[in-house]
Amino acid sequence: MKKIAIYLAAAVLVFSVVLVQSCRKEDNKPRQELAVKSFYPNSGNGGTLVTILGTGFDDNATVSFGTVAADVLNVNDTSMVVRAPKDGQTGKISYKSGDKTLDVGTYTYQALSVQSFFPTNGPAGMHVRISGAGFSSLNTPAEVLVNGVSALVVSANDTLIVAEIPVDAGAGPITVKVNGQTSTGASFRFQAISSIKPMTGNVGTKVTINGSGFDAVAAGNIVEFNGKSAVVAEASEDKLVVIAPEGVATGPVTVRISGQLVAGPAFTPVPAPQISVVSPLSGPAGQEMTINGMNFSSFTDENIVKINGVPVPVKTASGTKLTLTLPGGTGNGKVEVVVNDQPVTGPDFRDQNLGVVSVSPASGLAGTKVTITGVGFSTVPAENIVTFNSVAAVVESATETSLVVTAPAALTTGELKVTRAALNANAPSEFRRAGTMTLYKGALISFSASAMAIDSKGNAYVSDRNNAHIVKVTPDGNATVWAGSAGMGYKDGSLAEAQFGAIYGLAFDAQDNLYVSETGNFRNIRKITPAGVVTTVKTGINGAVGRLALDKSGNMYITQTWSGVLKIYPTGQTEPTLRSSVSDNCTPAVDAKGNVYAGQDDYQGIISRYDATAKTSTLYWLGAQDAFGFVDGPRATARLGYGFTALVIDNNGSLLVLDKNNYAIRKFDFATNEMSTLARFAGLGYADGSFDQAKFSFGTIDMKLGADGSIYILDQGNSAIRKVFLR
Repeated sequence: MKKIAIYLAAAVLVFSVVLVQSCRKEDNKPRQELAVKSFYPNSGNGGTLVTILGTGFDDNATVSFGTVAADVLNVNDTSMVVRAPKDGQTGKISYKSGDKTLDVGTYTYQALSVQSFFPTNGPAGMHVRISGAGFSSLNTPAEVLVNGVSALVVSANDTLIVAEIPVDAGAGPITVKVNGQTSTGASFRFQAISSIKPMTGNVGTKVTINGSGFDAVAAGNIVEFNGKSAVVAEASEDKLVVIAPEGVATGPVTVRISGQLVAGPAFTPVPAPQISVVSPLSGPAGQEMTINGMNFSSFTDENIVKINGVPVPVKTASGTKLTLTLPGGTGNGKVEVVVNDQPVTGPDFRDQNLGVVSVSPASGLAGTKVTITGVGFSTVPAENIVTFNSVAAVVESATETSLVVTAPAALTTGELKVTRAALNANAPSEFRRAGTMTLYKGALISFSASAMAIDSKGNAYVSDRNNAHIVKVTPDGNATVWAGSAGMGYKDGSLAEAQFGAIYGLAFDAQDNLYVSETGNFRNIRKITPAGVVTTVKTGINGAVGRLALDKSGNMYITQTWSGVLKIYPTGQTEPTLRSSVSDNCTPAVDAKGNVYAGQDDYQGIISRYDATAKTSTLYWLGAQDAFGFVDGPRATARLGYGFTALVIDNNGSLLVLDKNNYAIRKFDFATNEMSTLARFAGLGYADGSFDQAKFSFGTIDMKLGADGSIYILDQGNSAIRKVFLR
């Protein structure tokens, strides 16, 4: 028993020591500096509970209303709750602890008192329930202010007011005025989102939300992107940094705090950036670099460019182009672009005194004069070694920033490189062996030639409207009358027996069946099989029958002048698409989604578009009334020559335009929403060669794409079929 008693005594002693030490540690915890920040309410009768906010409060403090001590009901480091004494008088509230006395503020003894409200936070437009006393009045209705801004009173009785939080109130106390009396309660936390940045990006993008009334603790803010929860990485009362979540979709960014929701601007997911061309791929400090591509931000600070891991400030930015000044000292390495936390890696860059900025023309044939613009060239021509796909070229003249060379005889498409001493500099893009040749020139292409089509084997077919026949030209240039030799009429059968009306359009399907649109007395769609059998697939078409196009599903589209473009299904059923005036002298085009593109008028540079999904037409999709010209760039400002004669969807899904008045082939890229020039020829006349040498007549009336990607042009004025090869 004695041993047990000894053990118990020892245990009590240890516990006492631990307890004392614990208390001492608590006592030694540093207390915040004593300060009073605010109190509420500032009025009421005796017995009203008053909350004092501040720092450094202690349990031994006393609070007095004038000279009368108040009951202290609750106290911690940052707040105290006291009861206004019943026998107190209007005047100062004092806080006293030891030898320190603080002035809390003035308390007014009156019937009017704002004691609490709910919710304590929220956005403009929400309703808040204010509880208190003395709200009723027989004279004038109670007035409510939030942070000094007048609020709409929805309903009121003696102890409860429902008010609407005003726009742009901001955080501040809720005040009620009745019959000349005023009472102020606690501060309302006003929630608002003023902006988000960036407004585009994708999963993983860091988005900064600016506003007010946020919780300074990250976990106190529930952020969603169009209903998808996001992680809050940083938080303060006026700013949140959040991470765009997986599966983010276009929609508003919302913040919920203590159950109250506030909605901000919409965040739009966009694809990751892409780099197409960086120019130059080498160069010294001070040289301007241009990065072309897609999905960049138009805000410079939302694009981060690094060379060999070294950040380089962006000078100008658009959705498709960034410019910057090379700082020098980056070393050799990859060019990287990060747009709103979405990265893409581009080509290698060399930090050196030699660089190629541009090459003009960017394509040509052997013998083409090429001007290379850059920096760090030798003024002695022989000291600059220029190669086209590893084949040396003759340098004719040289300055520090320009070389003029002649493309070599063994020219092939490939890398263009300039070497000076130990330094090598690559051109931004390959130099393409490209130009124009004549496939056929002769009497079988008459001035009544109307349309052209190319089969999978590279044979070209040209229709003759007046002679009602079709000419076939083989890849080696051999031309014959292929179908319709029996003269004008209407007869199905073999190629030798078949008769046609005035032919306006030709188009091949994927199986090499040739479809023929004819007008005059017949208004038919005819079909010629690879075996040479002619049949009628649609007859008695209402309205005009003009140029013809096919989509991937075998649906046919014909221009009908004032009636627009008619869609003809393989079953023979018809459906109007573009319901506006279109040119029967321009072959329409149909993209993979079934959207239709057509020239609006023979005397305008306007493309109209039919949206197959929405089933709506845009008459001025590209171009404007009487605003023809030659302008590349965004669709809104791009301009074409008047009376262009053919539209084609190429193998990459871009729209090609035979811009005959500008002697050019134009290209509209749907991904970048921009027009560019694929090839511009020397002008009026007849000449083959590189694009800067080739000439065409004014009668370039149709254009089709070959299986190898080459472009065929029906040059009616020169009685020729011309082939434009791009590589």
